Amino acid sequence: MKKLLALLMGLMLLCGIAAASAEAELPYLETVDQNMYFNKTLLTSESYPQVCISPFSAYSLFESTYEEPWYVTFPGPEGAQCCEFGVNNCVFLDVSNAYSYSYHGADSYSYETFLNKCPDENNILLDGSDKIAAYIVPDYGNAFALFGLDEIKRGAKLYVSISMDLYRKLPEDSRAQTLTDLLMAEIERIKTNMTCAVNDKFWTVDACKGAKLLSSSIPGMTIVQDLPASIDFHFDGETFTARPFISHVDCEKYNIYAAAEDRSKSVRIEAEINSFSHVFYNREASEYTMVTLDDGSEWGLYVANDTDGKPYSVYASRVLSSKDDKTLYFTYQLTVGQGGMVWADLDAFKADLNTLVKTVQFPGLPE
Repeated sequence: MKKLLALLMGLMLLCGIAAASAEAELPYLETVDQNMYFNKTLLTSESYPQVCISPFSAYSLFESTYEEPWYVTFPGPEGAQCCEFGVNNCVFLDVSNAYSYSYHGADSYSYETFLNKCPDENNILLDGSDKIAAYIVPDYGNAFALFGLDEIKRGAKLYVSISMDLYRKLPEDSRAQTLTDLLMAEIERIKTNMTCAVNDKFWTVDACKGAKLLSSSIPGMTIVQDLPASIDFHFDGETFTARPFISHVDCEKYNIYAAAEDRSKSVRIEAEINSFSHVFYNREASEYTMVTLDDGSEWGLYVANDTDGKPYSVYASRVLSSKDDKTLYFTYQLTVGQGGMVWADLDAFKADLNTLVKTVQFPGLPE
């Protein structure tokens, strides 16, 4: 009964039923700073309330009908906050204790392959015979576990990694026991709380109106990415309309999907701040196209892939900051999934980019 109630509560949360009423404004998915780990920010507890990952990739879930949309859910570790999530992985940081927890779904992984990575067989704690394998690596302060997810698919697994990032401060003769206690407690916690269920919508759908991501490379700046109720893409011969949702966040990087409910068509939008730009790096000016959008911002466009000269994957970069010989770019990459959709030309892509750029702002960006 307890597990059934936990499942129902998890589904209510992930579907957004408990997130906000129809009249209330949806919150932003938001990150805050921390002072322990370099180039990492933390999602607020409200932004990522529990682990929700799939053994299947984003492509399998949003760009094809190969797999049913199964998800594994359970609470995050106490005292930790998520710093990164995707469709099949997430990472939590316990800043106070300098512990990092990583969870990853895999659609095919064996206990034997997992345990063969253990440097010392004496450090194997569980051999997989009860659907859980586990071992520790005291010399590096690491602990690992592998859970079977046979209710989803034969061979599907949940991979868990724990790192004690200040393990060198522990006496060598106590590291093994400390790691063992930490890992076994985490295994019991996950085993007690883990549920597996099919959910046609990713958990961020109807749960947030966008993202407010604190920049780690431009002090004081935030990326504010709004998500409209729907977004139109004007392809050659058709207009594709879908509701966008966030599928990945890692500090200054994030992904957005706009996908048809039947997964027959999709557009993936990848965004990041970086000193590297796929548009400008090591390219002649003739290889990319400069455009000015309605807001006056200048962007460089580079076609990554096309069909008969009609693009279906395009990078778009603009300069955010140029200081002390270091240039930082904000880059979108828009990629069309299956369905055969292509932009007629770069002018058609520019029109869609112009609409997308209106949804992103950079408050705190130095003049």
